[in-house]
Amino acid sequence: MPALFAQPDSLTDKDHKRVASFVEQVAGIQLPVYKRQLIETRLRKRLKACGIKRITDYLDFVLSEQGKAEQTALIDVITTNKTDFFREPAHFDYLTGFISQQLTRGHYRRAPLKLWSAACSSGEEPYTLAMLLTELQQDWPDFDFSIRATDICSTVLGKAQNAVYWHDRIAPIAEALRKKYLLKSKDPTKKLFRIVKPLRQKVDFSLFNLINGTYPGEQQFDMIFCRNVMIYFNEQDRAKVVRNLVSCLVPGGLLFLGHSETVGNQRIGLRAVSPTVYQRVA
Repeated sequence: MPALFAQPDSLTDKDHKRVASFVEQVAGIQLPVYKRQLIETRLRKRLKACGIKRITDYLDFVLSEQGKAEQTALIDVITTNKTDFFREPAHFDYLTGFISQQLTRGHYRRAPLKLWSAACSSGEEPYTLAMLLTELQQDWPDFDFSIRATDICSTVLGKAQNAVYWHDRIAPIAEALRKKYLLKSKDPTKKLFRIVKPLRQKVDFSLFNLINGTYPGEQQFDMIFCRNVMIYFNEQDRAKVVRNLVSCLVPGGLLFLGHSETVGNQRIGLRAVSPTVYQRVA
């Protein structure tokens, strides 16, 4: 068997600590020992791509000055996580109810509603938001919105911008919404669907590191979704990210976290308005 495809060695304790330390330093994501098999499986993809046989040799390379270009690929392969359309639907029910109430009161009419989908992965979350907000425009034609969508992984951002999904990925989308906002591939054997262009144009995708990135100016967003990513951060980084996100919210703006996440004692300027939904009050 050619060396390029030779089975690499196992991930040792020492190498696990090396890769875990690097990923936490760069991305803030913790890689505990119980995830060793997952880490090893993902590392093997990069070993094969680089033509390197041993994990130790790969880590020596990627952590060296010569391997800086490979560091992005390593972060990409390690940090890629699963997501879905309409994941944790209670959040979207609360969102549409809240916005409808505000529109009835005359709010959100003079300027576009500004949302940020942080850790957007392959785009399911921001496109879900875009569908729901476009639906609201039918009742309030003068209502408009914009969505900023960011992730640390360039690979999934490329998929998000392309906006093409296999048929099994769109299962959570109601049939009525599929007919409006998805285009089916002309090749019936491919079973691929693409988000329609007007919806794609509502979302601005870009790379962003929640731990080390330079955050937008204060009070830039009406709503921020940062779900199912802070569970991978240590307590100090979680507190730091929450403070930064809150600073980006307008007073009265909403912060949505994943259902397994909490702001803990970092509720400075926040009040809980629904399970894992917080409102800036100061």
